[in-house]
Amino acid sequence: MKTIKSDYQIPPEGIETPRGHLYALPGSGKQILFLVSSFFTAILLGFIVSSIPGDLSAFAKGVICFVYILIFILGYGAWASWLGAIAFKSFKLPLMKILFKVFVRKEKPDSLEKLLPSREQAIEILVRSQKAAIIFFILSWPIGILGGIASLFINTSISALYFFIIIIITAVMFGYIIFDFGRRGYLLFPEDDRY
Repeated sequence: MKTIKSDYQIPPEGIETPRGHLYALPGSGKQILFLVSSFFTAILLGFIVSSIPGDLSAFAKGVICFVYILIFILGYGAWASWLGAIAFKSFKLPLMKILFKVFVRKEKPDSLEKLLPSREQAIEILVRSQKAAIIFFILSWPIGILGGIASLFINTSISALYFFIIIIITAVMFGYIIFDFGRRGYLLFPEDDRY
């Protein structure tokens, strides 16, 4: 017996689609491990970068760590919001149109299968959700620049310009790494328990 879940199976090598390559989703254990390790990597990267000058106060170290944590937290929140917009456009908007026809126009829907996405639509939604991870890379630029500007006001033994550049480069690299793993399906999809 075929189920909806077996219809949407993705081979390990992924699927090439008109919107781009769809990577097979790793298990939820790997996704949770990536999520937790990304957060701790942000903290570790902040400590490593803040230890480069060697003479920073505890507050300055906290500010530097906060840059990388902010990339992770804001990036994940923006990514989850982007997924909500994709889901609304894909599922709730067609449902609202059908409900409008039923309650306002008093028309019966043709079939309930119109509410469920086809295999192609589901694959397109997955590709769009994987590509939405680019938000980590996008957000890493302004957050890295703001962190670099904050570093200009910190007294260090190394050049302020070097420290500024180090913060921007490492912030953008961190954002890109999370984007790359997210594009490959390692970001854990947020679940809404309200429904």
